[in-house]
Amino acid sequence: MDRDQGAATTNLLDRENRIIADVLSHFRDLVVLATEPIDNTASAGQAAYSSMAMEIETKGLIRSTEDLLQLTRLLRELWIIGPLRKPGEGEQEAEARIDVEVGEVVGLLNRLREQSRQRLVSEGGGHGKYVAAAGESKNQGAAVPREQGLSQTQQ
Repeated sequence: MDRDQGAATTNLLDRENRIIADVLSHFRDLVVLATEPIDNTASAGQAAYSSMAMEIETKGLIRSTEDLLQLTRLLRELWIIGPLRKPGEGEQEAEARIDVEVGEVVGLLNRLREQSRQRLVSEGGGHGKYVAAAGESKNQGAAVPREQGLSQTQQ
């Protein structure tokens, strides 16, 4: 484990410990407020204060629990996907992989296009072969009779 990874792990563990301590303190305060004895001399102001304090502690407990869930989500992402890379790190490998995948997709599309063109030629009577006319790109060809296609390719 290198230093950066060790620091990140320590940081995550510290964050977890702080969040758990926060959850426990909110829960403790909530229990103390809920079990506070009320005598006959309690006023409406004291009841309102207790109610408001319990609401604040409940919201704090909920927020701390949400933070803990967010941390677990982050840990799962790091576990499955891995840590983020630094700028420029791994770009050459990614570019090479993308180029290979693009080449495969282009080859597949060209085969499908050729099959579609040959199917169209065969539906038109089957007496020709699809070739690109002079001056046209390969994507904009036309079906020509076999003899003309051969003479164009032989020229």
